[in-house]
Amino acid sequence: MDLNQKMNKHKLLLDFWGYESFRPLQEEIIDQILEKKDVLALLPTGGGKSICYQLPALVLDGLCIVVSPLIALMKDQVDLLRKKNIPAEMINSSLAKKDIDRILDNCIYGEIKLLYISPERIQSTLFRERFKKMNINFIAIDEAHCISQWGYDFRPSYLKIATLRELKPQVPFMALTASATKKVILDVQDKLIFAESNVIKQSFKRNNIHYKVINCECKITVLKKIIQKECTIIYVRSRKNAEKISNELNQNGLLSNYYHAGLSNEKRSRIQTDWLNNEFPIIVSTNAFGMGIDKSDVRTVIHFDLPESMESFYQESGRAGRDGNSSYSILLRSVGDEEKLIDRIQSSFPPIKILQNVMQQFCNMHQIPLGFFEQTSFEVDFDVISSKLKLPKKVVFYAFKLLIDEGYLSNTTEGVFTSFISFNANIVEINQFTLKNQQYEQLINMIMRSYHFSLNQKTTISERLMAKRLNTSIENVYSQLEALDHFEILSYEKSSSAFKVRFESPRVNISKIVLSKKTIQNQINRIELAKAMIKYVLNFKICRNQFMLSYFDENKTSPCHNCDNCELVTKRKHNPSKIIERAVIMTLTYEHKDAKTIHDEFENMINKKELIKVIKNLMEKNTIKMENNKLVLN
Repeated sequence: MDLNQKMNKHKLLLDFWGYESFRPLQEEIIDQILEKKDVLALLPTGGGKSICYQLPALVLDGLCIVVSPLIALMKDQVDLLRKKNIPAEMINSSLAKKDIDRILDNCIYGEIKLLYISPERIQSTLFRERFKKMNINFIAIDEAHCISQWGYDFRPSYLKIATLRELKPQVPFMALTASATKKVILDVQDKLIFAESNVIKQSFKRNNIHYKVINCECKITVLKKIIQKECTIIYVRSRKNAEKISNELNQNGLLSNYYHAGLSNEKRSRIQTDWLNNEFPIIVSTNAFGMGIDKSDVRTVIHFDLPESMESFYQESGRAGRDGNSSYSILLRSVGDEEKLIDRIQSSFPPIKILQNVMQQFCNMHQIPLGFFEQTSFEVDFDVISSKLKLPKKVVFYAFKLLIDEGYLSNTTEGVFTSFISFNANIVEINQFTLKNQQYEQLINMIMRSYHFSLNQKTTISERLMAKRLNTSIENVYSQLEALDHFEILSYEKSSSAFKVRFESPRVNISKIVLSKKTIQNQINRIELAKAMIKYVLNFKICRNQFMLSYFDENKTSPCHNCDNCELVTKRKHNPSKIIERAVIMTLTYEHKDAKTIHDEFENMINKKELIKVIKNLMEKNTIKMENNKLVLN
């Protein structure tokens, strides 16, 4: 690195980002790339990872390729760069071929400084041919943990990134992630073929975040009690729950909105912008929300459901308190959540027999013969296949995901492939409408029979399945749904594309379809990651911060004195006999419970006999009382 580069990076930091100095470790990471060294950077959520590759892309001649897993994240980054007058582009599946062609040409002959691509793009013949002609300064791999089968979000497509070394062996790699264990750190460097081990890592400790686990019978009741009218992210596992919880909060005077991958790009962008601009304080979201979001005043992150791993929990919790002020990470837990988490992971790996049946049904529908291998894309109708095989639609979706991961098929979808409806009119208004417009009665009745009716509740639909049930054309269904949208009986969001796949190799007999050792190991790994998360939830003794840091191989740490477990320990030091009393009082703060429920929550801390003694003592002191067979605080 020469003197000009050293001076230039500080000037660029001030000119484009408005900062006079770097955050911890940013400059050290940047210097590795300026010295043409491979580097793996571990910075916590909010640690400023994007500057680590965006700034050296400006310092160096040529183009930086950024590999990123999410289209929404790529779009946000490119939009922000363009606002700073930094020439950046992105390529994703929603672009037409002529646009992809133009962007790649600009990367060769124009002045583009950063090109964002998905890992799947790396295998494209068009991309690889143009890549050879580009002046690449370095390649940045965001969310680098996705390359490791030991990581919490393993994506097989990430394994192809290292093949770019064959085309440009002298180009250094910068891998970035917010969380990784020692095993993942070693695996990432191995899979990316680092010339030598080079890891720059910041401590995972966040002193300003108070970690708490609240045991509850009814989560929504507890949620409404603990939530404040301040900037909050609530993470849920399902799109349906995101919408339902947001609606309940709004009905209780808590202004909120929901966000998930099923919304159109325009709607997601609008919701995100409104939240960033403080139009509403609370956002209820699946894990599709938050990556790349720079909002420093999030006071609370609440997990309504158990996350699948400590890594994802740490990343999502880390979106609180980026301004350094006191903030909270609260996890709501009910008895049985742990079993549901394991079941959820296992359901995402359907048995081989289901994969074979799904493939057979798909081939039958499209009359695809054995040995077929052409660059033809075929539409997948999840509703029809799930109906024929009497399987939940989600299972069929996971079956196709595995068939893609195993290399039997590839995803060629462009745009949003799901259609949605939500009723704007109530039952009385719908009946009045159908009396006057009988041509829509059959469709409306079929929708209300086949799909759960709820006012303003968004539901995914299949127009093809509707047409089949009504014995009419799909064009007629489209037309009627658009008319009902016009009359404001319902809102109709038509998919911009069908889910499409093509064969990656000649079609084989279904008996030849097998799961690789890699996929089987991935399932085992994900269950192990979930078990670590469960240990965190059921831990009532060790400081939660210490527990988390130990998981990430930081062992010489002291208690945080901020989490719920540290609060209990503090009470115990003052009066050892009071720790269980304190735990019982804390759990009754949010809702009424019976003694059995409390015992189920604290079975790792106390036996049944001791608990009954504690409850009797609290009742004698009039701290708690029995009301409708439930214990309540006085």
